[in-house]
Amino acid sequence: MPIYQIDHETVYDYRLPVLYSNHLAHMLPRNVCRQNWLCHEIEIDPSPTIQQERQDIFGNKVLAFSIEEEHMHFRFKTTSVVDVQAEEPPNPSDTEAWENVAALLERPTSDETLDAAMYVYASPFAKFDESVRNYTLESFEPKRPIFDAAYELMTRIYTDCKYTPGATKIGAQPQEILRGRKGVCQDFAHLMIGCLRSLHLPCRYISGYLRTHPCEGQPKLVGADATHAWVSIYIPRHGWVELDPTNNVLGSDEHIILAWGRDFGDVSPLKGVITGGGEHTLKVSVNVDVKD
Repeated sequence: MPIYQIDHETVYDYRLPVLYSNHLAHMLPRNVCRQNWLCHEIEIDPSPTIQQERQDIFGNKVLAFSIEEEHMHFRFKTTSVVDVQAEEPPNPSDTEAWENVAALLERPTSDETLDAAMYVYASPFAKFDESVRNYTLESFEPKRPIFDAAYELMTRIYTDCKYTPGATKIGAQPQEILRGRKGVCQDFAHLMIGCLRSLHLPCRYISGYLRTHPCEGQPKLVGADATHAWVSIYIPRHGWVELDPTNNVLGSDEHIILAWGRDFGDVSPLKGVITGGGEHTLKVSVNVDVKD
């Protein structure tokens, strides 16, 4: 059970003064069974005039704050310590046929399935068309166990698509990613979500961190890590199972969850609206280290 220290810093420098700004941060730790947050600190400069912590519809902790002081430099930093464990995946043959799961979610009869039903429909960043559905059906043969089919779909996305920073823009839809076969973790998560939802299967977008390993013989570069995105699929009797199509692995003790929602738009780490500012530069630094 590794224990990590995570430092995440976002810095904006503006050409003109910002007169007023409102911000929303999804960078407060989420309580989940396989994670135990030992501490979490936030530094904001300039200091907010007003700030409020609340919970969104998906159960994430959200920090809303306003800065009414004129500024040309903005800094938001979180420092966290968390211990993480992996969960045992289900036996593929012990999971329902995918058609049965789709039918169950059409008429949810429990709090659990009602919650899962929020994640079966297209959302702003995860719409889909017939090409996405046809791609999905190559793995979802009739009566195939849902976990078996979902795992194969993850592997196909990993094999068919090339990790290429800058190949897409924020908001690229699953069918665009499928055509180009290039993108980053956010794109591959959206593609897998679109695929599963095209069959009326519930799938969540997860925002968090991934422990990275430097190349053999190379030192770890401080601040060179990044936020990560992967997905989870609801499987009756087993709950939510995490899959990472960028790396072709299940969620593990190297995947650290911050928040989840329908897509990136629900859990953007930090967003806001400003008055003034003009052109700006942005610097993001993320460091995930194992504590001794």
